[in-house]
Amino acid sequence: MAIKNAQLYEQVVLINEYLQNIVGTIESGVVAINRAGHVTIFNRAAEQLTGLSVDAILGRAIAELPAPLRQPLVATAEDGRARVLAEVELAKPGGSTLPVLCLTSPLREPAGGLLGAVAVLSDLTALKQLEMEQRRAERLAYFEVLAAGIGHEIKNPLVAIKAFAQLLPRKFLDEQFRQEFARVVGREIGRMEHLAGRLRSLARPGGGPHRALDLRAPIADAVELLQPRLDEKGIAIRWAPGPNPCQVLGDHAALEQLFLNLFGNALDAMEAGGALSVRLRSTEGRMIVEVEDTGPGIPDEFLPRIFEPFVTTKLHGSGLGLAICASIANAHRALIYATNVPGQRGAVFTIEFPVEVAASTPVRA
Repeated sequence: MAIKNAQLYEQVVLINEYLQNIVGTIESGVVAINRAGHVTIFNRAAEQLTGLSVDAILGRAIAELPAPLRQPLVATAEDGRARVLAEVELAKPGGSTLPVLCLTSPLREPAGGLLGAVAVLSDLTALKQLEMEQRRAERLAYFEVLAAGIGHEIKNPLVAIKAFAQLLPRKFLDEQFRQEFARVVGREIGRMEHLAGRLRSLARPGGGPHRALDLRAPIADAVELLQPRLDEKGIAIRWAPGPNPCQVLGDHAALEQLFLNLFGNALDAMEAGGALSVRLRSTEGRMIVEVEDTGPGIPDEFLPRIFEPFVTTKLHGSGLGLAICASIANAHRALIYATNVPGQRGAVFTIEFPVEVAASTPVRA
């Protein structure tokens, strides 16, 4: 019996050493605690990620761990629920922080009782760097498209102004020419001023300080402003706001502009006798607005780029309206996207706003 027990003990020691070697060599940080609140596993990768010494942490109270790591571990050890923290900031010596992905899981005995919890930490530094480089490349491409679009939009007015300017010395005494000169040049300058205004809206989409507001209000104001155009074209509006407030944080004027642009875009896409539907609903911490028209829909090749500046399916217009919508949505931390109505004509634009309780102090975009 003694020999058998010794053999079993030796096997347990070998298995334990094997597991310790595995935990010690993996690239992810591994930290485990027991129900008594002591650290039972703290591998070398965890040491590198946290800046804490293995010898100083192993076997010590969990209070020695950084709060962003300690809190989810304790919660999992108490309730037995796994947790995923997409990004945790761990303080590093010198005042810097390290972004890590933190996954916690409960540790259970064979009978199912809780023994503690384990956290697996993955360094997100390289991923964040890739994201930064991707955003930089996207911004560069965005500005290239923007510059090309501005050049195209300004070229036509400048051509007209230049042509009249070249004729001016020879026809200055011609009264009819001077009147035509004033009309055309004034019109083309107006076009450039309008473009400049649209670009300013694109650059400053957030409006004023963000306060708690009822999302029904900017929608209703935009519908009221467009009602004459809807009536003129014979477009039916289907908008029936419910009785419950739909609170978000935002700027009323900026959101009104967003809905004006969306409704105007839908109106331009429809023939007389169409219908514009506006739906507002809440789900899982999001306030969702859907704007559906009965137009021809969006060509598949345009769908991925529909919110880029100067991308338009219309014969007339600057192609900035939907780009401004996307900028305003982004300033309000909202998600905006477009789809075609399955199996029939029409497009649906969806905006998903986060539902937030406003603080007493306004939040500036």
